[in-house]
Amino acid sequence: MPDNPSPTSTPRGVYIQTFGCQMNEYDSAKMLEQLRGENYAPVANPRAADLILLNTCAVREKAEHKVYSLLGTLGGLKAHNPELLIGVGGCVAQQKGAEILRRGKAVDLVFGTDNLFQLPELLHRARSGERVLRLEWEDKKRRVANFIPDFGPLAVAPGQVKASLAITKGCNNFCTFCVVPHTRGREVSREPDNIVEEARRLAGTGVKEITLLGQNVNSYIAGGVDFVGLLERLSEVPGIERLRYTSPHPQDLTPELARAHRDLPKLCEHMHLPVQSGSDRILKAMKRRHTRAEYLDKVAMVREHVPEMAFTTDIIVGFPGETEQDFLETLALVEAVEFDQIYAFKFSPRADTPAADYPEQVSGADRTERLARLFDRQERSAQRRQERLAGTRQEVLLEGPHPMGNGAMSGRTRGNKPVMILECAEPAGRVLPVEIISARKFSLVGKGVAP
Repeated sequence: MPDNPSPTSTPRGVYIQTFGCQMNEYDSAKMLEQLRGENYAPVANPRAADLILLNTCAVREKAEHKVYSLLGTLGGLKAHNPELLIGVGGCVAQQKGAEILRRGKAVDLVFGTDNLFQLPELLHRARSGERVLRLEWEDKKRRVANFIPDFGPLAVAPGQVKASLAITKGCNNFCTFCVVPHTRGREVSREPDNIVEEARRLAGTGVKEITLLGQNVNSYIAGGVDFVGLLERLSEVPGIERLRYTSPHPQDLTPELARAHRDLPKLCEHMHLPVQSGSDRILKAMKRRHTRAEYLDKVAMVREHVPEMAFTTDIIVGFPGETEQDFLETLALVEAVEFDQIYAFKFSPRADTPAADYPEQVSGADRTERLARLFDRQERSAQRRQERLAGTRQEVLLEGPHPMGNGAMSGRTRGNKPVMILECAEPAGRVLPVEIISARKFSLVGKGVAP
């Protein structure tokens, strides 16, 4: 049974360190919602915590190394505070839970991605002196499940105008470089009514923009409602001004979704569409289930309906067997699409993935050199798109005061471009027409104008 402290007792402090993607950020918020019911309150410094939780990511090797390094540091805190509990959750926990307990002598509990909502029970066991390891999967055969319980008030900060909402979890694609099917399990979709209800609750807190989350978000299907049908239902939620989503898979990008971006006023003109490589040979080795031409056709289809669509993407350089010619094909694709931003990484072999054992591993020096060339090419391409926005009028959602101060506010366009709005007295959450007066390398500068 979980702890049941008196509601008037002094709250315990919890410090949550999150690694990785937006899904992990969302999971950390759900941890906090559970822990508030157990009389925990968030603290900004681990030294002030009674409970420290690391929510981990296994997509890249560097994130995994950071976890072990941080655990070494946190061991010193426990030496000074024996009552401190330390827990590790998320993808590294799911993949290497027993090893974490063996290596991290200060760790009290390790829980996998499907055990997140058992946290109160696990904490009770840890406080009783047990070193807890919980990695069991939920029913693998279920393809529709309301996997996000309601724990009361949402973990939304005062004044927060943007939030994420998970609609699926897991993945069925098994790309040869990716650990997600092993760390998140098979794909499961939430019932549409369950999702809409969470969106309504978010709107009730003042949230104006929601980003739908899933490892393969546009393959959503539940109760006869597909992804476009869900977008249509969410567009009717009062108070929500904008909808975004990440990450879709190119194979599930349909003409209906392209038309939804044209026809649903709340659905923003931005799409993060991972391509991973511009070479058909490498895409096949990655088991991406799309070709270069198919990807470019999908981009063209979307821009036929929404010419101003901003595209961002993920790219891996130095995948096993990648030749200079393969890499040049990736550079050419970047030029052809004119991405607004790319998230590019050197190939990182991950345990349990076929690509880790592929022959012809590319040298570290070649991976580093290619990544630098890719970023150089992308920056020049993105700068051209930035400069085209100067002099245009953009709809901007205000997010809060700009770090530069001087009465400026921060916001984002519908294309997800960050904007500094000069001399702006409007509050966060307001949607304003803004004239872009200059384009910087990674952001825009504008002034509010009359509607």
